[in-house]
Amino acid sequence: MYDEDAVRDARLVHQLRRGGYLLEQISPLIAQVRAADGLEPLETALRDWHGRLSARGRAMLTGAAELEAYLRERVRSDEREALGGDR
Repeated sequence: MYDEDAVRDARLVHQLRRGGYLLEQISPLIAQVRAADGLEPLETALRDWHGRLSARGRAMLTGAAELEAYLRERVRSDEREALGGDR
């Protein structure tokens, strides 16, 4: 059958492909995992990457909410103006 490392690599590739990564992007990562003798030595880097990714996602959501509020207010202002001034 397959050894533990081969199963780990297959699962990692599967998850990365599901995430939209191309094989050209995945191959160097698998090589790094193998060179590090597993994921454990890379856990700190992965945890840091996850933290940065989460922070970026939250910042994007915050920005989208602020843009929505701005655009909503702009539409209201335009509607008031079209009705003949401030109401």
